[in-house]
Amino acid sequence: MRPDHEEVLLRNPALGACIFWHLSRSFSEFGRGRAPELPYFLVGAGMIFHQVTIDKIRRMQFESGLLKAISDRPDIIAGLQGRMEEHSLGALRALQVGAASGLIQREGGDGFPTFRAEGSDLPRALRDATAGVTDMLNGAKRLGAWFASEGMDVLFKQLNLEL
Repeated sequence: MRPDHEEVLLRNPALGACIFWHLSRSFSEFGRGRAPELPYFLVGAGMIFHQVTIDKIRRMQFESGLLKAISDRPDIIAGLQGRMEEHSLGALRALQVGAASGLIQREGGDGFPTFRAEGSDLPRALRDATAGVTDMLNGAKRLGAWFASEGMDVLFKQLNLEL
């Protein structure tokens, strides 16, 4: 993985859109068709843009769950609130690029907007990735699956976050 992967992601909203496509797709698969709400992406940004977190979760089994990751590496949640706030603008840009490009469909509804991954796979030109990007995509898939299994209130309590 590149030592500057956080900087690469922050400055590349198209890459962030692809990562969020995977998070959304996995969330929908494990969440019985539900689309993730905006706060899941903000939390995801705070985790995906953090190399220590990606190094841990990219290798874990989908069935392991978020609590297992946190118990193995408590530093995942140390500073997460600040990282989430710091990377929120980059996350919003990535969602905007994803929606404008047709990768992600913004949906309305009660409360926060939701974002649904369009299609069953990314376009061919966006599928090829280097090893570091593949790690982030795998991390996003796991986060999507884990986020889908928890309600937003429960997730925020587990991660000690405030919205």
